[in-house]
Amino acid sequence: MPAYKSAVFAVVAFALASAAAAQEAKTVEITPYVGIGTPGASPFGTAVTFPITSTLSLETDVAYRRGEGEIHALSFNTSILYFIPRTGAAKPYVAGGVGLAQFGAPVFSSQGPPIGTQKDVAFTVNTGGGVKIPMNDKVDLRTDARWFQSFGRYGSEQFRVAQGIGFGGRKR
Repeated sequence: MPAYKSAVFAVVAFALASAAAAQEAKTVEITPYVGIGTPGASPFGTAVTFPITSTLSLETDVAYRRGEGEIHALSFNTSILYFIPRTGAAKPYVAGGVGLAQFGAPVFSSQGPPIGTQKDVAFTVNTGGGVKIPMNDKVDLRTDARWFQSFGRYGSEQFRVAQGIGFGGRKR
């Protein structure tokens, strides 16, 4: 568990330092979203995007899903978004990042079958992409597709497609 605490501290420190630098130059975008995907994928969450340059942004994402064995599982990811050249008004991007996710690890009886679940945390990586389409001066429609891989004894793989509305992302 101490390795997870160090990883969380490093991710949060990096995100806060980058966010402070980004806020000086451009505005921050907040995007609540809902998603669908494979079992174990987070069905809703909020992403906060901090612009670094005109083509690069840092995103932090907190999501919730109903986990294994009635566990209410949270995940936290920090990703880099790289915006590729525009297609009309659409602003496509590719993404990749790391994070931590809660999950339910099975607890086995002495006879072998599982008798419950215990909450645990796993390191995750994600990759994918999406597109942002401006709706007006302050609101964007955002579609995002991501693949997630968690590591550890009970590591798993998920795929999620999320739809969100971003608020306050463009400086005029």
